[in-house]
Amino acid sequence: MMPGTAGRTPKNGQRRLRMLLARSALAWERLWPRLWPVVAIVCVFFAVALLDLLPLLSVWLHSLVLIAFAGSIGYALHGVFSGDYRVCDTAARQRLERDSGLAHRPLTALQDTLASGADDEATSALWQVHLQRMAEVTQRLHVRLPSPGMTARDPYGLRAVAVLLLVIGLTASSGETIGPLQRAVVPEFGAGGDDRLTLDVWVMPPAFTGLAPIFLERAKLSRMAMPVDQPTLVRIPVGSTILAQTSLARTVPELRVGGRVTQFAPIGESEDPGGFKVEVLIGDADQNAADLVVEINGRQAGQWPIEVIADTPPEVEFLGPPKRTGRSYLRLDYEARDDYALASVQAVIHHREGHSVPGGDNSIRIELPAPGLGLPLVKGNSIQDMTAHPWAGLPVEIRLHALDARGQAGASDAFAMVLPERVFNHPVARAIFEVRKQLNTPDAAVVKGVVGALEKIASRPHHFYNDTVVFLALVIARSRLTYTRSDAVVASVQNLLWETAMRIEDGDFALAERDLREIQDRLMAAMRNRAKGEELERLMDELQQVLDKYMAALAKHLKREGLTDLPLSPSAQIIENSNLQWMIDQTREMAQTGALEAAQRMLSQLNRMLDSIRQGARMAGPTEELKRVRQLVDGLRSLTQRQQRLLDETFRQMQRDQARRQSQNPGAPQTPKPGQPGPQDQLGQWGEGLGYRSGMGMARDQELLRHDLGRLMLQMDEMLGTIPSSLGQAERSMRGATRSLNQDGPAGAVLQQTEAVEKLRQATKGLAEQMARRFGSSIGMILGRPGTRQDRSGRDPFGRNPGGAFGALIDDGDVRVPTQMEMRRAREIVDELRRRSGERYRPQPELNYIERLLRRF
Repeated sequence: MMPGTAGRTPKNGQRRLRMLLARSALAWERLWPRLWPVVAIVCVFFAVALLDLLPLLSVWLHSLVLIAFAGSIGYALHGVFSGDYRVCDTAARQRLERDSGLAHRPLTALQDTLASGADDEATSALWQVHLQRMAEVTQRLHVRLPSPGMTARDPYGLRAVAVLLLVIGLTASSGETIGPLQRAVVPEFGAGGDDRLTLDVWVMPPAFTGLAPIFLERAKLSRMAMPVDQPTLVRIPVGSTILAQTSLARTVPELRVGGRVTQFAPIGESEDPGGFKVEVLIGDADQNAADLVVEINGRQAGQWPIEVIADTPPEVEFLGPPKRTGRSYLRLDYEARDDYALASVQAVIHHREGHSVPGGDNSIRIELPAPGLGLPLVKGNSIQDMTAHPWAGLPVEIRLHALDARGQAGASDAFAMVLPERVFNHPVARAIFEVRKQLNTPDAAVVKGVVGALEKIASRPHHFYNDTVVFLALVIARSRLTYTRSDAVVASVQNLLWETAMRIEDGDFALAERDLREIQDRLMAAMRNRAKGEELERLMDELQQVLDKYMAALAKHLKREGLTDLPLSPSAQIIENSNLQWMIDQTREMAQTGALEAAQRMLSQLNRMLDSIRQGARMAGPTEELKRVRQLVDGLRSLTQRQQRLLDETFRQMQRDQARRQSQNPGAPQTPKPGQPGPQDQLGQWGEGLGYRSGMGMARDQELLRHDLGRLMLQMDEMLGTIPSSLGQAERSMRGATRSLNQDGPAGAVLQQTEAVEKLRQATKGLAEQMARRFGSSIGMILGRPGTRQDRSGRDPFGRNPGGAFGALIDDGDVRVPTQMEMRRAREIVDELRRRSGERYRPQPELNYIERLLRRF
C-alpha cells in the first residue's frame, strides 16, 4: 500500500482536533525546557523586588544586580528563540496513537490507499471493511497532558523554589506592588539612601479622651521629591504622645513640632546606624504648632499639617440654690461638663467668718456621687447628711469644684446659707447638741461653761434612762476638757458628744448608720486609689458585716417608729436584701477579676441605694396626720373583717335552714322567694330552741356595722375632704342586708353582705394607695419585707430580674459592666495564670510575662 489522500471516514473533524492537540502537546514539551529558566529568573526578580531588598543596596550594586538579571533573562530568551518547535503530521499521529493505546497504527491506515486491485470488487469491498474497522478504532482517541520531562532536567526541584519566593514576596508586600517594583527597577541616584528608610509615626491621645491612636501615613512623593497628594489635617489633643520610629536612616533624624525640635535616639543599647525612635509629649506650649515634620540630613522624610486641640478646664454650676430638705438634709443639684472626661465633682464648704473646724481643716470637702464619671457631662443631685458636722446650724458658703482627668479644676459661684442641723426631740440629746455647738469657739469661758453643763447633765442619769454608756461618755468628755484644751481634744469631745446625743435619740441605729457611712467612704477611696486585691477583699468583708448590722438596726428602728406596716405606693422601688447581697457579690467578683472601673460603678450604685435607704429612714416619721390616716385604714380593715365574719355566719345559717326545710318537706323549694313567708313564720324565729342565733341578733349586728361605717365616712370626709363612692355603695348594701335579715331571712342577705365586703375591700385598697402616694413618697427606696407583694413583671419564673438584681440599670454605655459569663471566664483565666505562675520549671521569660499579667489584679 502507498500513501495517498485521506479517506472520507466519519468523525473526521474530531480526528483533526485531536491531531491539533497532539501537535500542541509536542510543541510545549519542546518549548518548556527552554522557557522555564526565563520564568524562574523573572520569579526570583519579582520576589526580590517585592521584598524591597534591592533599595537596600548601594546605587551601583543595585544597578549591577539589575544588569545581571537582564543578562540572565536575555541569555535564557536566546535559548528559547533558537529552538525548533515544528511538529510534523507523522509525529502528531504517532503521539496520538501512543496516548490512545492503539495498535497497528489505525490513523496511518486511514491515510493509505490501495496500491493495486482497486478495480476488483472483492478487493475494494475488503479494503472498505478494513477502513471502517480502523475508523471505529479511532473513536477512542485522546491526548494526554504534556510531559516535558523536567524531573530529569531539574532533579532538585529548583523551579519550585522560584515560585515559592514569588509567593513570599507577594505576601510580604501586603498588596502594595507598584511602589516596590518602581524602587527595584529604577535606582535612585543622589537620594543618599534616606528615601529607602521606613518611617512610622503614631499619635497616642490621652486615655481619658477615649480617642483611638492615629497612624500617620507618609505622603507619596514624585520623582522630584514633591508630594503627590496633600495629607489631611491631623487634630491632636493636648497631652497626646507622638511616637516615631525609623529604620535604614544614615543620619540621626529630627522631629519638629512647630518650632520645637527633638532628635531621635538610637534603638537598642548599641548605636545601630539605621534604627532610631523618639517620643514627644504635646503640651500647652505647642498649641500654635501648624505642622509636624520629620527631617533627615536636612531633607523632609515626612510632613503632616496638625492642629493642637487645647484641653479646657471643666465647668460646674448649681442647677438650683442649695437647700434644706427632709429632716435636716442638704440637697445639692449640680451639673458639670468637660470637653473630654470628668474625674471628680466636689462640694467645698467654708465657714462664712473663716473659722476652722477644731482639730481639722478650714473647709469641708464632699465627694459628690456622679453616676457618669469619665463622661464629658455629669448632671445629678446629692442629698448629704451634714448634721454630724460641728458647723451644723452655722452660716457657711458652698462652692462646687470639678476636676478633669488632666487635673484641671473649675469652680462655681458661692452660695451662702445656714448649714442644716438636726432637731433632737429628746431634751437631754438636745442639751448635749447645744453644748457641742458651743465648742466651735473653744475659749476658756466657753470650755468652763461646757464642763459645768456636762456635770449637770451627768448628775441626772434618770433623764437618759440610766444608760451607763451615756453617763461614761459625759464624764469622759468633761474630764478631757478639764485637763486639756487642745484642738485635737476639742474635736474628739465634739465627736463623742454627737454619738452620745444620737444614742439617746435613736439608739443603736445611729451607730450602725455611722459605721456604714465610714466603710462606704473607705471602700470607695480604695477603689479610686487602685488598692491591692487583699485590701479590697478585706474592705468588702467589712462592708458585708456592717451592712448586716445596719439592716438589723434599721428593722428595729422602723418597728419602733411604727413604719413596718406603712402601705407601699404602686410606683415605689422595692429593694430586697437579696438585691443588696447580689450587688456586693458582683462588686467583689469584678474587683477580683481586675474590672475595677465596673466595680467602682457598681459600688457607686450600691452607695446611692444605701443613701436612699438612710434618707428614707431619717425622713419618715410617725407624724400626727400619718397616724390619723393609719387609724382610718386600720378601722376599715377591722370593719371589713367583722362584715366577713357576719357574712360567714349568715351563710351557715342559710345552709342549716335549707337543710331543715328539705327534711320536713322534700318537695318544697329550698330558698323562699322574697315576700313569701320565711322560716320564722313556722318556727317563730330562726333556730329558736335549737341553739342558733336569731335573725334579730344578726340584724342588730349588721346595723351596728353600718353605724360604724358611717362614723368612718365622717372622719374620712373631715380629713381627706372626700368619701370614696365604694363606701357609699357598701353602706347601701349593709342597709339592704339588715332589711333582708328582718324580713326575708338569710338567703336574701347573703348577696348584699357579699357586695358590702367587696366594696369595703375596694375602699381599703384605694385609701392605702392614696396614703402611700401622700406619705410614702418621702421614704425613697423601700426595703422588701417578708410577705410583701411586689410587682413581678419583667422577671423570670424564679422572680429574678434579667441581667442581675437591677438588670441593665448599672450599665450606661461608658463602662460596660461584665456579664456573669464574662466574669466567670475572667475568673478561670486568672486562676489558670496563677496556677502557671507556680510552675517554676517554665522558662523565665514566660514566668515574667505571667507575673506582669497578674500584677494589675
